[in-house]
Amino acid sequence: MMQLNPEIWMMTPKGEGLAILATDYGMDHNKIFTVMLNSGEILDFDIRDCRRCENPSFCIDAPKVPRPHYAA
Repeated sequence: MMQLNPEIWMMTPKGEGLAILATDYGMDHNKIFTVMLNSGEILDFDIRDCRRCENPSFCIDAPKVPRPHYAA
């Protein structure tokens, strides 16, 4: 488990938020990000469900909202 410093703004299936922790359970599993959402919820998301947010300073456009990897 690693505390992210600085935190990373991420887009998740539940909305935007700050990723505050990254958890790696080993090479057989995906990384899990603990994200503090703008709504106040703190949830864990698989790396496949996360996208970086827009950053005009580096000319990075806004990503599409990710579909959960478990959705059909």
